This record gives sequence, C-alpha cells and structure tokens, in this order.
Amino acid sequence: MIRVTITSLFLAFILPFSLSAQEFSGGFKTGLNFNQFDGPTLKDGNGNELESFSGSTGFHVGAIFNLKLTDYFGFRSELLYSQKGTNYTYSGPSYTRLYTSNGDRNIVLNANRNTTISITNSHIDIPIMAYLRLGRFEISGGVNAAVMLGSRATGEVAFENVETAVSQNLDDITITYDANYFQDEYQISDFANPDNLTIVSTSYVVPTTIGAYYDANNSDEKLFNRFDFGLNAQVGYYLNQGLFVSARVNYGLTDVTNQEQDVDHSSLDNGQLRLSDDFDRNLSLQASIGFSF
Repeated sequence: MIRVTITSLFLAFILPFSLSAQEFSGGFKTGLNFNQFDGPTLKDGNGNELESFSGSTGFHVGAIFNLKLTDYFGFRSELLYSQKGTNYTYSGPSYTRLYTSNGDRNIVLNANRNTTISITNSHIDIPIMAYLRLGRFEISGGVNAAVMLGSRATGEVAFENVETAVSQNLDDITITYDANYFQDEYQISDFANPDNLTIVSTSYVVPTTIGAYYDANNSDEKLFNRFDFGLNAQVGYYLNQGLFVSARVNYGLTDVTNQEQDVDHSSLDNGQLRLSDDFDRNLSLQASIGFSF
C-alpha cells in the first residue's frame, strides 16, 4: 500500500513536467556586447594607476533552445558566437628591450611607456538559464560556459624620454602593436620593416610592428586561457508572441589571463621579467533582439 502511494505521488509530480517537457521550441538572437576586463591594475609607488581597462564593443549571434515546463517557468540554453574583450592602456615609467639583428645581444632602455590597445576575444558561449515569464516580461538567470576561439589586439606602444646607460640622446620610439595571442610566437628578430638604432657602436633593431610576445616569456603558454565560466542575469520584454528584446549581464568567475604571460611592464627584476598574479575576469553587458518560435 505504501509502495502504491509513493508511486502515485511520484507520477502525480512528474507527469505534468513530462508532458510539458514536450513543449520544446527554438529561436535566434543577435545584438551588441559592451565589454571590459574587471581586475586589479598596476600602481606606482605613490599609488597612481599605471594601467586601466575600459569598455570595448563587440557583437553576438546564435540560436536559442527553450524547454517550457509551465506557462510561467522553463529552461533555456543558447549557442552563441560572442565577442568580448577590453581596451587596455598603460602610461608611466617602464622599459623596452632592443635586440641585434641576429638576436645575440640585447639592450634595456628605460623610458616612459604609453600603450593603447584594443583586445577582441571571440568565444562560443553556452549559457544555461532558468526563466520566469510574467506576462510580456521575463527574468532569467543561470551559468555560462565559454570556449575562446581566437584573440586579436591592435594598437600602439610609444616610448618617450628614452634613456641608456651611456650619455646618448635618443628619439622617441613608436611601435605598432598587431597581436594574435594564440598564433604569435616568442621572437626577438625578423620584424617587419625594422629601423636600426646604433648605441655604442652596436646596431639594434627597432621594429615598426610587434606581435603579442615581444616583451614576454619564452614559453609555449599563451596570454589568455581558452575556457571561461561565469554567471548570467537577464531581463527581457516580448513585443509580441515571439519577438523580444533583452539585456543581460555576464560576470566571469575565472581568470582570463595566464600568470606565466601576465607581465608587469613597470620594471625588470635583475634583468628578468616581473610577472603579475592578477585575477582578470570578463564583464559583459549584452543587448539583444531575437525571436522565439
């Protein structure tokens, strides 16, 4: 009797969800991403910020998969191509290293560094969320897993008030930054269209364009980690039965940068690179328009 009662209660509980689980639908969405990294920034000895992160813009597009359990509640997953990233600046005391054409000698020049680069990271996002529908309004929340497909950056690195260990006046150095973080390799020569700078009878290469790992560790590790995980929260409004607009916050829970390539550009440590252990996370606001069938 007890077994029959338990079975009846179980069926009474699960049957409505089993039936409603058949109410599966799909859709699509697209929109803009407003992104930046959220993390600590480097400061000088007086507490002044040397680095900063600011907002960048990308887009997202992809498919929606809905599982309606009741008229008010259900689950949703998405498969999105999504651009994230940040604008990064560094302004303050620093250094640069120049190498001879064959790479057998290098010289460290102290200078004020002014770096401005825009980083775009391309992801496949897979959010899984629960939603609550209240008339035309909807609120939802859940988790987001992401795989980074590629990472590019463009910008400029300028060195002013360049100093050497010997008394020699040097012109300012401006270098174009064109990086592919998953394809570029560590290299000290063979730069495109280089200039040359002679210091104490030695000629050093001054590249006009550098990649991701010019001032970096000689390592197989890349700057950005491939996998990311975070939380999502969203509000939406349905203009009719299927057409909707929404706004979502995606807050990363994992460090997007790899410590082994997270270089502190303020100074060297006895001629060796200083590495940061900063926890930099993705922060993204997504504005979307879509259609759910």
